[in-house]
Amino acid sequence: MLIVGIIFFWRNNLMPMVGDDYSYAFIWDPEHGGNLMDDIGPRQKIASIGDVFASQWTHYFTWGGRTFSMLIIQFFAWQDMACFDMANTAACLLLMTIVYWLAMGKIVSPAKAKGCFLWVILCIHFGVFDYITTMVWMTGACVYLWTGLWECAFLLPYALAYRNGDFGRQWPKWSILVMALLGLVAGWSEEGGSLVTLTLVGLALFFFYRQEGHLKHWMVAGAAGAVIGCLLLMLAPGSIMREKFMLQYEPEYVLAAEKLFTSEMFYRNFTEGFLPIFVWESFLLLPLIIYFMKVQKTREVKHYIMAFAGAGMEILCLMMFAPEFKVHTGFHSTMFLTVASTAALKECVPFLREKCRLSAVWRNSLWGLGMVTFVYVVLSLMGALYVETSNARQWERRMEYIEQHRNDDEIVVPALYIQDDLDEWLGPRSMTIYHLIYGADLEYKPKDNRSNMFAQFYGLKSIRIDKENDWKKVGE
Repeated sequence: MLIVGIIFFWRNNLMPMVGDDYSYAFIWDPEHGGNLMDDIGPRQKIASIGDVFASQWTHYFTWGGRTFSMLIIQFFAWQDMACFDMANTAACLLLMTIVYWLAMGKIVSPAKAKGCFLWVILCIHFGVFDYITTMVWMTGACVYLWTGLWECAFLLPYALAYRNGDFGRQWPKWSILVMALLGLVAGWSEEGGSLVTLTLVGLALFFFYRQEGHLKHWMVAGAAGAVIGCLLLMLAPGSIMREKFMLQYEPEYVLAAEKLFTSEMFYRNFTEGFLPIFVWESFLLLPLIIYFMKVQKTREVKHYIMAFAGAGMEILCLMMFAPEFKVHTGFHSTMFLTVASTAALKECVPFLREKCRLSAVWRNSLWGLGMVTFVYVVLSLMGALYVETSNARQWERRMEYIEQHRNDDEIVVPALYIQDDLDEWLGPRSMTIYHLIYGADLEYKPKDNRSNMFAQFYGLKSIRIDKENDWKKVGE
């Protein structure tokens, strides 16, 4: 785990503030199109924790309901990036540990089942389709990685109680409040993850009631908190206001009403969202296939694995009904599918050991698969670190140039660059041209949002990159 933490912290450290990070470093201004539109005027920088809460109050009523995520983003945007890098690394390690506990059905050291924990690491770090956006970039990590952590932490007591009937029987009364608050945070997280978390809690309550004839108080309190949180997320007044803002300021980014829920929308969501994510995370299905085809099953474990596997697929199906299916919204799908996959792998271990003992073919096949995986992981990490180090150095040179010319009326800097062959080879495992165009670089027009907010953050008059983005490279 130490090695994973060091590498993850390293990758976080290589990523500067980019894109929306700068917009959220300012108090949200609802009167003038918010902070994420082009051609907006001066904004006031966050200078205190009070500014963070005031900003999120207006954000909730004028833009969107992901309040807890946005609070964390604005807090870290106010603080030094090193603070976020350390906190995000801790969040990632904790998420992997809780996913491992969920899969094991008990709180146990990773050393007790090293193979299963390594599988969790592999699934999280190589099964997530848009790794940089959801786990490293500050705004994206707070919306996806951190909400995934809250959801898994909330589900853990239910999972442990299901796998061990004595768990939570004698909890003190204060646990009711703790679970209610944890449920509120988990429900008030991210739309897809929140809805699927409610599904899993609903299934848990159904099984508990069927087995016991009653529910523990903390279970009901947690579920109630999750429902309230989900309602606060989904029914945020700002979600409606955001559509009005977008129609007024950037209508080209809003799906026309007549195209909603049409075959065109579903086809685009399937080909651009569902299918790429499903194919990318399909290796997680291997332990599930072996488990259901070859391993002797108990009803309790089978239902448990099916619930989390279904949760992973439910997110992809729910996103088919969204106006736009962005690939980074598949993060929670991979997370829940990792729980199911690792739980299935745990059940497959005796079967695999027996096969390897009796058959040289099985031994050689698994050894070969392990070696191929090891080489793939090492080469991928080397490539990712090379690209991300190159990106960080380009930013260092850019910041040095900006400091030398900060009093110029307009600063023009070279656009960030990634080699096409590395971009194609690494794909979603690292920084890509897609990321540069959609948020990780500045823009050609100084009044476009990223360039504008960057200039305001550093007290510059105006800044832009030296060429327009090549939208054809990302299919636009």
